[in-house]
Amino acid sequence: MARKVLFICGENAARSQMAEALFNSMAKEWRAESAGTNPAARVNPLAVEALRELGLDISGATPKALDTGSLDDYDRIISFGCIAKAAFPARDRLEEWPLPDPGKGDLEMMREVRDEIRRRITELLADLEGESKG
Repeated sequence: MARKVLFICGENAARSQMAEALFNSMAKEWRAESAGTNPAARVNPLAVEALRELGLDISGATPKALDTGSLDDYDRIISFGCIAKAAFPARDRLEEWPLPDPGKGDLEMMREVRDEIRRRITELLADLEGESKG
């Protein structure tokens, strides 16, 4: 069974959706899922466009609610600054990537956040997939 990472943001409409798609397109041995603490009705169209520019299609993705009962399924949990860490049950596996919410901006802001997420995922995968070979 593949080891898993969970990406969490407020609405599961932009940052965590982009992170899930980018991670899964780059990972060899790990899988990612995403969720939101207050899911939106749909994925942000600017996030869809920003990933389409990289050849990734998330147009069919749907925001999902965070299920705190399933946290044991994940080896790593990454929040985009929307979790009250003191109240979170899996604090030992929670990592914060406090990036601005691009849903409040334009396509250029979405691209900047996308590129920063991609950079961080590249580093994360070097760590995760490097450790599993050792």
